[in-house]
Amino acid sequence: MNNKIFSFQNTNTLAQALTNKIHELEYQSKKGTKYPFGNNEDFVGIGQMILEFFFSDYLIQRGYPNKDSQIKKSSDLVLLRQRLLSERNLADIAIMYKIDNIVQVGNQISLKKNPKILAETLKSIIAAQYYDSGFDLDHLREVVQPILKQVLDKGQGVPIVELKQNPKSAFLEFVNGCTNLKPKVSVEWKKDTTQNGNPINVYQVQLELNNILSITRMGINKRNTEQIVYREALQKLKQIQQKQLHSQELQNQQTQPLKIKTQDKESIQEITILDELDTSVMELSQFYSLSDLKDDDLNLLENQRTLGQKVESLLEQFAL
Repeated sequence: MNNKIFSFQNTNTLAQALTNKIHELEYQSKKGTKYPFGNNEDFVGIGQMILEFFFSDYLIQRGYPNKDSQIKKSSDLVLLRQRLLSERNLADIAIMYKIDNIVQVGNQISLKKNPKILAETLKSIIAAQYYDSGFDLDHLREVVQPILKQVLDKGQGVPIVELKQNPKSAFLEFVNGCTNLKPKVSVEWKKDTTQNGNPINVYQVQLELNNILSITRMGINKRNTEQIVYREALQKLKQIQQKQLHSQELQNQQTQPLKIKTQDKESIQEITILDELDTSVMELSQFYSLSDLKDDDLNLLENQRTLGQKVESLLEQFAL
């Protein structure tokens, strides 16, 4: 495979993929003219579909779903895909590609590290590559496989049974099985003032279970933030349960303890995604970084070449 996986004939397509709508609107407001490259909104959804397809394609070609494995049904593939192709995982991979150096967000520099924007930009680049390659799926598979390698690596320490779980359903099932307490969940839309003087609107999700636990997290994506809260709550409840199993002192406390139910050891699955999948066919040498691209190289300034021309020049330096 070609180590330099991103290759663009039309660098204006790449410029569009790197441009968040915030940058486009800011440019038009300052210049009074239309931004020449558009924004990456349409690319985001297409890139998501491409990632989902090749994720499923990768597993199906290796014999899954399979009744003799932990990935038994097509619905298991869907749950794995949803969990592993998460905003956080894709944002981490985007940073590994140094996409935060080149994503265009106008003057809102703090957004260069925003997980949602980073994940969307990575998807946009994948979609742009699809169009630029003339809809060449074989080439696109080469582009996406190193990304899937990173995604699968991120799931290697998590048992498959947990990867397949819906965090909210798993939490509620656990709570209902060991206590009669009812969790209280609140969602608030507010400003996060910790972003280096650039406050942004976020969702604040808080979960409380009597006096046993209280978890509060903030994020731009409501669903993802709720999943994080439920997942952390489930982990903490399991830790409490383990402590109670080893200490009779907690049974005498005034606060209502969790009613422990004996779990069938055979039902506890510790098989991880890498126990099921052999990802060695995708070597790390195939992972290409855009680290040589700098944001200053891509800014549109008066009396300078267009973004497309500058990207083209930079790409030529990489012998793409």
